[in-house]
Amino acid sequence: MAEIRITEHSGFCFGVKRAVEMIENCINSGRKNIFCLGELIHNPDFTKSLSDRGVTFIESEDIESLPKDAVLFTRTHGTTEDILKRLSELKINCVDTTCPYVKKLRGIVASQPSDTEVMMVGNKNHPEVMGVISCAKGKTKVFADSADIENSFTENTEAKKQILVAQTTYDRLEWAKCVSSVKKLFPDCEIHDTICRVTDERQREIEKLAKDSDLTVCVGGLNSSNTAKLRAVASTVCKNSFHIERASDLVPLAPIIRESKKITIAAGASTPDSIIQEVYNTMAEIANENEELSFAEMLESSFKTLNTGERVTGTVLAVNPAEVKVDLGTKHTGILPYDEITNESGVDLNELFHVGDQVEVICGKFSDADGTVLLSKKKLDQHKYWEGIKAAHESGETISGTVKEIIKNENGYAGVIALYGPNKVFIPASQTGIPKGESLDELKNQKVNFRIIDVNEQRKRAVGSIKSSNRAARKKAEDEFFATAKVGDKFEGKVRAIMSYGAFVNLGPVDGMVHISELSWGRLKKPSDVLTEGQTIKVYIKAIDPERRRISLGYKTPENDPWNIFAKNYKVGDVVDATIVSIMPFGAFAEIFPDFDGLIHISQISTERISNPGSVLKVGDKVKVKIIAADFERRRLSLSIRALLEDGPAGDISESDKAPAEEAKAEEAPAEEAKAEEAPAEEAKTEDK
Repeated sequence: MAEIRITEHSGFCFGVKRAVEMIENCINSGRKNIFCLGELIHNPDFTKSLSDRGVTFIESEDIESLPKDAVLFTRTHGTTEDILKRLSELKINCVDTTCPYVKKLRGIVASQPSDTEVMMVGNKNHPEVMGVISCAKGKTKVFADSADIENSFTENTEAKKQILVAQTTYDRLEWAKCVSSVKKLFPDCEIHDTICRVTDERQREIEKLAKDSDLTVCVGGLNSSNTAKLRAVASTVCKNSFHIERASDLVPLAPIIRESKKITIAAGASTPDSIIQEVYNTMAEIANENEELSFAEMLESSFKTLNTGERVTGTVLAVNPAEVKVDLGTKHTGILPYDEITNESGVDLNELFHVGDQVEVICGKFSDADGTVLLSKKKLDQHKYWEGIKAAHESGETISGTVKEIIKNENGYAGVIALYGPNKVFIPASQTGIPKGESLDELKNQKVNFRIIDVNEQRKRAVGSIKSSNRAARKKAEDEFFATAKVGDKFEGKVRAIMSYGAFVNLGPVDGMVHISELSWGRLKKPSDVLTEGQTIKVYIKAIDPERRRISLGYKTPENDPWNIFAKNYKVGDVVDATIVSIMPFGAFAEIFPDFDGLIHISQISTERISNPGSVLKVGDKVKVKIIAADFERRRLSLSIRALLEDGPAGDISESDKAPAEEAKAEEAPAEEAKAEEAPAEEAKTEDK
């Protein structure tokens, strides 16, 4: 009988698994009008299964015709910056499933200045490569291999700097040759090893197993770059190496399969486990066809066709609160106990599993006596989620988990434990975002976002930071705000701090400043006269400086201009009630409504001549006055008590008794008090939150 082995890292990688879960959740939610921009992953069977469930696949030229309620998934390989910009302009609900490793690569390229030449090795027609190259600000070149590099340069480039990156699924051995070739041409070239770590592990693993195999089969879409690379690596050490898409492709290989004693099956990152299992089963049937087994061999085969530690996909037969029974297609019934599913208490297994579901597990202890095999899903999940933790550590991506434990020591709170899948991540107290010395209990059972800041591969331990994730989220929100905000935009914000020169108002992800001169149309000595911290006010953007991260806000509007209010409600000749607000040597100021007053010149206070307005009036007096003049251009209002005391109209008042132009103007505070205090440059800038 042939020995058939499946490589440990076969099937969906972390990035693909993440993308598949995102679109599966969307489909299962009942959402309609789901679209994919190209193939989500390079696997025809998976693509067909999505199409059968209502997902529509489109190309970039079709995005203009998408319905308003469409949700569009981008491919895991990423897409070009032009397309992303167009999607944003069209306000399309877009779900970005780009692999974290590809995002990291795009970030490296996008961060280079325009005088840097970006050199990339990979397939220039692959969606990932086209997307990465679109992020560059300067010149770019794409090479297929080291020979292509050496044949492409006849003289030195004019670029001040060069960097070299690789397609994430590029061949590791060829990458080493490319680095050597580039270093010969450009000794100062900056090298970025961007080959996905998972891809690297798969290539190393298949190289090791293929050396000891008579036949190696790599399973994946024919347009899958990483599967093609696996086959290329295997072919260097195993003469019978093939790239297939599905189990039916094994039929032409039947003669070679029957002659092989050791067979290795590897699968690309976009290959579903169901296809891998189908290939394995078909391979086993072909390999063992026409073999005459002894009764003892057949008996042994009927009782044990699986091995301890083997990964297998089975079908759920029954579910109860303590365990799940699984059909593995053998004489042994799989038993999946509660504690081999999850570390959490109170989980209802009937909500997680249903009869007929496919479940992937690892085989444990076999019992031939009762025909059972102990299974574990937790060990498999731990491996998968640990790969996710390592990927998040390398890419800097934020992940989420639930806080299950609060850790204390003799000095107080040490930190918390968050679960990412079944894996524990320690978050030190200093990285929780909660002030030192305060209780961490509020985080218990809360779902939190965090970044992985340290990984101990040997001990399988990880350290996370909620604070770092919050900073990243704030930075992203700030970037989005400054990218879209414009002068004139209106907001409802909360007063966060009041200074002598104005007030800082929180607009959500950022703060803006309202200068004291913008707080009132009238005279104002300090901002706290009109605002209080925590107060909600309506403001608008007067000026914005994205580079210096400063926003100047306006508070005064034509609608609340007291002169506009006066024009709508009053006119010259009206008699109104007023309150004396200040006494001056040349007259008295009287307020006719809040923040709007006029001058009663000394000659308009009484029918008799007076030498001191204070001898007739005092601050706080309620008086009736007549509006005798309103200068809108100079914003001056003249009032009269005398006009109401005389029998004749105000027009009969002698010219000599009228207020001289300079004396009648509205009271001005001394220059030192009236002028708004100017905020120092560093104080006035938007505060970092």
